[in-house]
Amino acid sequence: MFCFGTYGLLFLKKQESRVCSVNCLSVTEAPDGSGGIISVDFQHILFLKCNTSESQSILVQTRESVYYIMGPLRYWVSALNSTGCHFSIVNRGTAVNIDNVSRLDRAFKAAYFNLRNGPNSLTCTIAYHRYRFVEKELITINPNIIMC
Repeated sequence: MFCFGTYGLLFLKKQESRVCSVNCLSVTEAPDGSGGIISVDFQHILFLKCNTSESQSILVQTRESVYYIMGPLRYWVSALNSTGCHFSIVNRGTAVNIDNVSRLDRAFKAAYFNLRNGPNSLTCTIAYHRYRFVEKELITINPNIIMC
């Protein structure tokens, strides 16, 4: 059996585990895939967002860039969480990587990925009806989360 993991090709015997540990997501740099496929480490993903200009396309936001994957948002959240990630759907078209949220704003119902606001600050708004669930999930994973 062949399995493509992060560190190359692994050969597994039938008696051994059939699960390969993967910690990267295959993405494209262009919505149409013309830029080829590259890998982005799960830890670097801040949030996933439905791309309204391309059907079935998901934006993968990191601190450095935006990438693209195809498929439904709920599928990717389920798949990533099954690998040990902590993604949470915060509104109809966005899921945040809970591990990368630095602070929450209760008044504006927003998740921030930087400790301070600045020109390069990234944020995600959280649906009013989902806010308490997301806050509880964040506190469970990171009890020291900053609440404003």
